[in-house]
Amino acid sequence: MSTFIIVLRVASLLAFAAPLLLTAGGRGRKRSRSGDRRRGDLTPVLANFAAFGLFLALLAFFAGNAKGLAALLLAVCGCLLAATGAALVLWSRAELGSAWSFVPVADQGTGLVTTGPYRFVRHPIYLGLSMLAMGEALAFSSWPAVAIVLAAIVPTFVWRAWAEERLLADTLGERHTIYRKQTKMIIPHLLRGTAGISTRPSSSDGQSFFPVGVSEAAMEPDRQAFVRVGVSLLLLAAALLALTCIVPVRNWRTGESGDRPLPLVRGGPHVDRPSRVWIDTDAACNGVHADPDDCFALLVLMSSPDVEIVGISTVFGNAPLSVVDRTTRDLVGRAAGRSDILVHSGSSTALGAERTASLEPAHAALERALEHGPLTIVSLGPLTNVAATLRRRPDLADNVGLLVSVMGRRPGHVFHPAEGRNSGGILFGHGPIFRDFNFSKDRTSAAIVLDRVKRITLTPYAAAREVMVTRRDLARMKSGPRTAAWLAERAGPWLDYWQEDNGLPGFYPFDALAALYVLHPQQFSCARVSAWIAEDDRLPVLWRVALGSTGLLVGSESDRPQITRASGAVTYCGGVGDDLKDLLIGVLTRQSP
Repeated sequence: MSTFIIVLRVASLLAFAAPLLLTAGGRGRKRSRSGDRRRGDLTPVLANFAAFGLFLALLAFFAGNAKGLAALLLAVCGCLLAATGAALVLWSRAELGSAWSFVPVADQGTGLVTTGPYRFVRHPIYLGLSMLAMGEALAFSSWPAVAIVLAAIVPTFVWRAWAEERLLADTLGERHTIYRKQTKMIIPHLLRGTAGISTRPSSSDGQSFFPVGVSEAAMEPDRQAFVRVGVSLLLLAAALLALTCIVPVRNWRTGESGDRPLPLVRGGPHVDRPSRVWIDTDAACNGVHADPDDCFALLVLMSSPDVEIVGISTVFGNAPLSVVDRTTRDLVGRAAGRSDILVHSGSSTALGAERTASLEPAHAALERALEHGPLTIVSLGPLTNVAATLRRRPDLADNVGLLVSVMGRRPGHVFHPAEGRNSGGILFGHGPIFRDFNFSKDRTSAAIVLDRVKRITLTPYAAAREVMVTRRDLARMKSGPRTAAWLAERAGPWLDYWQEDNGLPGFYPFDALAALYVLHPQQFSCARVSAWIAEDDRLPVLWRVALGSTGLLVGSESDRPQITRASGAVTYCGGVGDDLKDLLIGVLTRQSP
C-alpha cells in the first residue's frame, strides 16, 4: 500500500509539469499594428509566485505518512484532482495559442478567446492551477499545504484576475463588458466579474502565467458570490479534515501507528524495588481540567503497609505549584495515621538548559533521602524535581533503585481517548487530543533523567486506557472511608468532562497505575525496550503542529534513530490485567476512616 501511495504522489508531481508548458510559445508574439499596447501590474503576479514557493516548501517538509487507508484515499483523490487541473490548464493553453503571454498585456486590436473552457469561465487556467495545487496537497496529506492553497494561492489568483480584467476593460471597452456578462470569473455559476480572459494573437493579450482579475468602478464583482465561494472553500477544507477522522483505520481508531507490537510479558521483566518510597506529585484533584489521578495514586500508596513513604514532593504540572502544595497537604492531612509524612515544596517551572537553578526544599529533601540509601521514586508529574537533584548531585543517581514515571509512547501514537468508540465525542467519536503531558511540560528534565537513571519503568497512556473509573466506581468510593469519599466528590467534574467531550462512560486513572505498579507489578505486561527523546517523524503533520514533534519514544533498538537528545533502556509496561480496576477501587475503599 505504501508503494502505491508513493506512486500516486509522484504522479501528482508529474502533473505539475503541465504549467511549465505554458511558457512554450509565450514569447515572440506579434505586436498589434495599432501600437496601443498596455502592460498590467506585476505585483499580484509576484505575490502569486511567492505563494506557490511557500506551498512547495510546505509540501516538501510537511508531507504526511505514506501509510494507511486514509493516506491511500487522500492520495487517490488528490492525484485525480491534480490530473484534472493539469488537463484543464493544457486545454486552456491550447485554446489561447499565441495569445498567451507571461506578463499581462493588452491592446485595442486584440480579439477575445471565447472557445473551449473560455465559454464558461474567463480564467480557466487559474481554476486548473488551483485544482492542481489542492490535489497535490491532498495527495501528500499535507494540511499546511492545504491551508496555503486556501489562504494564499487562491486569493492571489483572484487578485491577479481582478488586475487583469481592469487592464482588459480599459483596453477593450465594450467587447470585454459583453463577454464578462456572458461568463463567470473562475468558478462557474459562483463568481461573476473577473478572471482568465484571453485574447487572440493579432496583438498582445491580457493573459499571464497565472491569470487573475481585478475590478474597477465600472465593473464591480458580485461580492456576495465571492463570499459564498470563500465560505465554500473553508467548508470543503473542514469536510476533508472531518472525513479523515472517520476513515476506519487503526491510526484514527486507536491513535496508534500500526507498528509491530512490543514483546510484553505479564509480570515481567522482574524489577527489584526498594521499600523506601518517595512520591513526586503535581496533584490538583479538583475541577474540570484538574484530573484527580494523582490523588488516587497518593491514597493507594499511603494505604499500603508494604511501603515506607519517606517523603512527598510537589511540582508544577496539572496546576500552579501553590495549588499543588495546598491540595497535597490537604490530602495527606485527611489520610488518617499518615500525618507524619512530610510534604516538600518543589519546582514551580520547568528546568532551564543552564546548569544553575534555585535549590528548592524538595530538592534538598530528596537529596538527603537518597544519601540514606536506595529509593523507589514514583514520579506522577514532570521530572523537574528529580532532574534538578541529580544535576546538582549526579553521584546519587545510583541510589535511585527504581524510578516509575507516567510518560512515554510508541512513535506515531496520538492520544485521543475517545478512539472512535462512541459517537458522543466532539467529532465522529474523536474527542480532544491529549499530549504526553508529563514529558511535554519539561523535556529537559526528562532528557537528564533518561541519561542518568539506569532503572526506569514507564506506565504510559497505552496502559492507562485499559482501566476506566466510572460513576459506579465513584459511588462505591463515596460510601467508603472519608478520604475516599472526599476524592470521589472531587473526581465528579473530571468524569463529567470525559463523558461530555470524549463520549466515554468514565476516565483513565493515569497516575494511579504508577502506584499500583509499585504494589502489584505482576498485574502489568512489560518489556525491556529502548527509549529515546527525538523528533517523531511518524506523527501525523497536523499533530506535530498542534502537540509538538519531539517525544519520549520507545521501541526496539533498531527503531532508535541515530540522532537523539537522550537515550537509554527502560521497562515499558504497556498492558495491564483485567482485574486491575477492581484492585484499585478495592484498595481505596478499604482505607481506614
